[in-house]
Amino acid sequence: MMNILPHETDGKFDLLIDTGRGAWIPMSKTSFQQLLERFDAAHPKYTECTREQLVERWQAAETMQRTHAALVAGNPVQAREAA
Repeated sequence: MMNILPHETDGKFDLLIDTGRGAWIPMSKTSFQQLLERFDAAHPKYTECTREQLVERWQAAETMQRTHAALVAGNPVQAREAA
């Protein structure tokens, strides 16, 4: 399961990503570094995935954002390359 949901923040496309700690956060409100720091600081009892799974989720979400941006721009070739 990817644990990534399309979302709209302030009228703009965004993705909600599972933090691995039982919460969801819009990608636009955090950075990859912040996500990892918070995950690493959490007690293992309160994490729901591995660090590697969290990295995979973030990378998949980045790909989804690039694909969406290319589709909105009306460039199907760029959308295929982003995916």
